[in-house]
Amino acid sequence: MKTVGDEVIEGLVLCRVGADRLAVRACEVTAFEVPHGSAPYAGADFTPGAMAPADGKLLRHHHTSMVVDSVEVHSERLPLLAVPTVLRQAVWGGALSGFVQAGGLLWPVLSLERRAGTPEVAS
Repeated sequence: MKTVGDEVIEGLVLCRVGADRLAVRACEVTAFEVPHGSAPYAGADFTPGAMAPADGKLLRHHHTSMVVDSVEVHSERLPLLAVPTVLRQAVWGGALSGFVQAGGLLWPVLSLERRAGTPEVAS
């Protein structure tokens, strides 16, 4: 995979959603909160009405939120790998901003800021 210019990300929130994983730039998370019923669950590809686990974690970016199963803060600097052209608009409404490799695994990086314009994510 190609890198996105020379962009390096410092500070990620690594999230688990079932057997899947995703990452969010730490600077995009304005708060961690207790989940509530109207917050979208990142599992099942943000399908409206998907049920989050009772012990899930809510990540907030101003007026946008999303619930994941678990979070871990990763402070190591990592190069941002490019999104393949075929996935740019097809995945998460264009909110996929790249990939990082952490702990020997490839993590898709989701932009909460870009997801903010999607009605089912606003809460």
